[in-house]
Amino acid sequence: MTDIRFSDLCHFEPKQWQATEAADTHRYTLFGGSRGPGKSYFLRWYAVRRLLMWAAQGHSGVRVMIGSEDYPALWERHISKAQTEYPAWLGAYHVSRNEFRLDQKWGGGVIAFRNLDDASKYMSSEFAGMCIDELAKNSQRTFDLLRGSLRWPGIEDVFFVGASNPAANWVRDYWISRQLPPELESAKGQFAFVPALPDDNPHLDKSYWAMLDTLPTALREAWKLGNWFAAVEGLVYETFSADNITDEEPNPEIPIELAIDDGYSPDPRATLFIQRYPDHILVFDELYQYKVMEERTVIDIKERCDANGWPVPELAVVSHEAPALRERLRRADIPARNWLAAKNMVQGERSKRVAAIKHTRSLLCDGQGYRTIRIHRRCRALLDEITSGYKYPEGKHTVDDFPADGNDHSCNALESYVFMRVRTP
Repeated sequence: MTDIRFSDLCHFEPKQWQATEAADTHRYTLFGGSRGPGKSYFLRWYAVRRLLMWAAQGHSGVRVMIGSEDYPALWERHISKAQTEYPAWLGAYHVSRNEFRLDQKWGGGVIAFRNLDDASKYMSSEFAGMCIDELAKNSQRTFDLLRGSLRWPGIEDVFFVGASNPAANWVRDYWISRQLPPELESAKGQFAFVPALPDDNPHLDKSYWAMLDTLPTALREAWKLGNWFAAVEGLVYETFSADNITDEEPNPEIPIELAIDDGYSPDPRATLFIQRYPDHILVFDELYQYKVMEERTVIDIKERCDANGWPVPELAVVSHEAPALRERLRRADIPARNWLAAKNMVQGERSKRVAAIKHTRSLLCDGQGYRTIRIHRRCRALLDEITSGYKYPEGKHTVDDFPADGNDHSCNALESYVFMRVRTP
């Protein structure tokens, strides 16, 4: 095979080269997280790169896939461009099979363009690599079905590369929040995310930037600024981002406190485990329990602490309608306080809740961008509420309005704690 320099074939920008390095060394790579950084171009040419690399290693006829959620999207994003973008000397596009086949001089590898309206069609197929555009528009089941076909005889460094705009779904969970299902925990080190923004692409014209600036707040935050946690309209904590999520573990030498929003059925009882530091507040664990009696929750709290070598909590901030739970905690040597009893100039339960929300918002991200509250990624119930469930009613709202009732239990626990235990500036 005649030598060929990949850098002479395409014109990657620095972020695309960074994504290339990640995809070369990780099995599952996500690139992008905004509109306009050249995600689709990267996928088309990264597929070529790997085929050329394998050909240089002696592998011929290797197949990789470029996929989109349906055929119209596949045509617009890739097929229409690949037919003219790939040079004729590199290979030929076969319309009847929707495949680009490299010339035998370059290993005879195949790029198969496939729509993913029913990923089960490919269960018996084999691909050494997959490049999936707008990954978040596909289901988690599609991802599982596709990776089941990620194999090729003699090739161990198979790859899966996705590109996507932000969305509040499993893609965000896997690559941004790093919340993987149990069956993928062992592969956690194989997941890589390379963020890119529109200004990483110098080829965008002014009209595209003008369009991004006219979008509603949530879409503009997501598509222009790459905020994966701003894609849901009406979120109470719309400034929350991946920078609020941490892997920091609690210090067993520092006191632990609890925040509890009481419930039984149909509402759950939400318990947060918290440590305060000079420069941040760490929410490091949670209990989210349905139909559990007060004494069982107290036992679970103490067992969780014993199992992890944490000290017994020094204080529990508890919702006002839970006198029985507060009494159970006191009997277990955990002082418990009603959050509404906090001495504060604000009067009335509703007004106190609104004040607590405002203060919590400022701790999640203040005017200088500092994020005092950091939440461990294992606190899934709290993170789910903040990023997708805890919202204002539909329509216009102000910061003085009351959020919609429902998916708010862990957030209420956090707000109550902040109101009682963290001074306002």
